[in-house]
Amino acid sequence: MRNFACDVYMWAADKDLRPGGGWTAAGVDVERRLDPELRAAYQEERRFTLPVRLLSTSRFEPQLILTAVPYSGVKRASDIAPRIQEFFEVASQAAGQHKGLQRKDSIPLLAVPLFGVGGGGAGAFRGEVFKVLYEESIAAASTYGVDVAIVLRDARDYDLAQSIRRSSDKSWAALSRDQLTAAARLGHEARDSRLVPFMGSGVSVSAGAPTWDQLIQKLAEKAEVDISTAETLAEHHDVLDQAAYLHREFERHFPDADQAFAESVVEAVAVSRYGLAPPLLAALEAEQAVTLNYDCLFELAAHDGDRPRRVIPGGATEPERWLLKLHGTVTEPSSIVLTRDDYLNFNADRAALSSLVKATLMTRRLLFAGFGVRDPHFHEIIHDVRRALPDRDGPFGTVLTLDDSPTTRRLWENELEFIVLPSERLHDIFLDAILAHAASTHSYLLASGYTDILQSEDRALRDSLTKFAASVPALAKKSSAWPIIETQLRELGSPPNENALTPADLDITVSAAEISRLQLPDTPGLIAWFREGECIYIGISGHIRDRINDHISSRPDFSRSTLRSWVAVEILGLTREKTRQRPSAITHKQADEVVAWLKQCEVGWKVTERRADASRMKEDLLSQMRPRFNHQ
Repeated sequence: MRNFACDVYMWAADKDLRPGGGWTAAGVDVERRLDPELRAAYQEERRFTLPVRLLSTSRFEPQLILTAVPYSGVKRASDIAPRIQEFFEVASQAAGQHKGLQRKDSIPLLAVPLFGVGGGGAGAFRGEVFKVLYEESIAAASTYGVDVAIVLRDARDYDLAQSIRRSSDKSWAALSRDQLTAAARLGHEARDSRLVPFMGSGVSVSAGAPTWDQLIQKLAEKAEVDISTAETLAEHHDVLDQAAYLHREFERHFPDADQAFAESVVEAVAVSRYGLAPPLLAALEAEQAVTLNYDCLFELAAHDGDRPRRVIPGGATEPERWLLKLHGTVTEPSSIVLTRDDYLNFNADRAALSSLVKATLMTRRLLFAGFGVRDPHFHEIIHDVRRALPDRDGPFGTVLTLDDSPTTRRLWENELEFIVLPSERLHDIFLDAILAHAASTHSYLLASGYTDILQSEDRALRDSLTKFAASVPALAKKSSAWPIIETQLRELGSPPNENALTPADLDITVSAAEISRLQLPDTPGLIAWFREGECIYIGISGHIRDRINDHISSRPDFSRSTLRSWVAVEILGLTREKTRQRPSAITHKQADEVVAWLKQCEVGWKVTERRADASRMKEDLLSQMRPRFNHQ
């Protein structure tokens, strides 16, 4: 929630607001920013919402509103309705005054979690809770003229949500029938892992990142270029030559022009919160992703969605999903490609990267989002693909475009499909519809908390499968076919036999302080961390040895380790943003403190044949246990 660029977001809390409670993690210095009178009314339950004063007048800071769960717990799903309704009323008023994002369509965006299923005690009927939240969100959208993003962190909640939305005639009402048909078709390709996102600057604009023209304008201001010259550049030269001219102007003003130019680009594009497009695109079931953007919003969204991406070029070998950053990244300013010389040097220095894109074009359908098809490097890649596959049958990609240009369509005839979405908001709604049709699993069918929401036919199937699973004798489970059946039951939500993971369940568990003396396995598997007998974190890796060493590394960069990041938040009092920042804002002394804390823990692992096997084990365990450093 804190990384999401919205106008207002909800944070569930109780009326006590205990010092050090989870509500204090809702934002920076939350307690100091509470209005005393409103706090008193909130704690006396004369109101359910408690807006938190803004830190600044920045239009990109979302308004935080604490919202109270029923103090004695949620007894039925309808208990949350009055609290949700009050939030939407208060949030809509706040958004109208604050206008945090000031999107072009002027429709405020509110973000809400699955309210009450954690500490609120509604986990036993979370399906019904989602239904109430969804219906209240639709009503609020109509009543107050707002958009609502429901933020879910559990895969089963997500699958159920998408199933409900696909069957509702109220979903995606802004899309035409043809657009909905196209979204469903692309969603089916995404479900088969055949849809690969290719992202341009448009996916970051809603979060405050500049367009290409705005970036050039910022650089011109930095280089002290007068307005008339800047207008001449924009009128008579393309972006590459504009950037080249500005680089020469930097040479006149800065001793180290290359560094100053790169740092100015980084300063202009480095935003800390992502809008709707990055998390929607990061949720696609695709191993690959490609971007021309310098910012790290897609990587941040992928990490938050528990689908981390390895960045190419880069030295890391994990995770398996990767993001190709063709034009460089803010974490390595020297890698940024912007001027014409940069583009010309690209082919000499990064031919292998272009080859990755060409291979993807030949084997997958690319989804071009927030992207114009005028990029010269893109044209070179397409030219090579045309030569390699002259008889290709049908388009190799789909372009989501704001403008309907007959000439552009004609230029790319039989190669690119164009879907016209006249506004940024419609663009995001279309992506949302793709994701809904890509989610086809029924991981909630056998899980606890969803029975009441099931259709009669699904409930009958659930009952039959539950009885079957309970009736299988021990001898039958020795069959070589049983693991296949057991895997299918787990994928449908069947809980593991034990609700808690203990060191005894793993192949081996040792003191983390002893790791340097041991020979760790270089194989896929599940990794679990324990402190005083409590499982505090569960992870997976294709290389157990490397991942454990990453966690206890003395390096001050915490961006690649969720465990290190959250430990730093807990024991050092740092913000989540600071622990995930790249380049790192962590000192060596702080890194040493985190390592010392982790070395007081135990770590264990269970070797699996494939990383996917470990991933399934992890999902089962997390749905039951929720270790504190996995679900913050």
